Amino acid sequence: MSNDQQQTATNATTVTTPAEREVATERVFNAPRDRVFAAFTDPELIPQWWGPRGVTTIMDRMDVRPGGDWRFVHRNSDGSETAFRGTYREVTPPERIVNTFEWEGMPGMSAWRPRRSRMSTGARRWRPTRSSTPPRSATA
Repeated sequence: MSNDQQQTATNATTVTTPAEREVATERVFNAPRDRVFAAFTDPELIPQWWGPRGVTTIMDRMDVRPGGDWRFVHRNSDGSETAFRGTYREVTPPERIVNTFEWEGMPGMSAWRPRRSRMSTGARRWRPTRSSTPPRSATA
């Protein structure tokens, strides 16, 4: 395995660098495609998994539609907070989400994050890609 690709011990997650300014992560979930999509689009589900252990995720806003905004806040055990925000560019249930992602600690440093769900041998593959340049579909 090259330095550009790493897999977890369970082979559930693969990380690659397909281009100089792009990181792709592919994770396999043994769940129906609609449920995987909901994990990324349902504001009641996001706090159950978003962020590191010991951090509470607060949904400030989440308008899952093209042009809609989202903002999540991480509250640490010491009470400090950090926030993330972005705009949805494409939403195609249950297979594709394209949105921007910005850490409010570094304003203006936004990344595009297309995500696609695809079926594969009884499991669902979810492939978020982070890029500093917008995908062709988002610039049209």
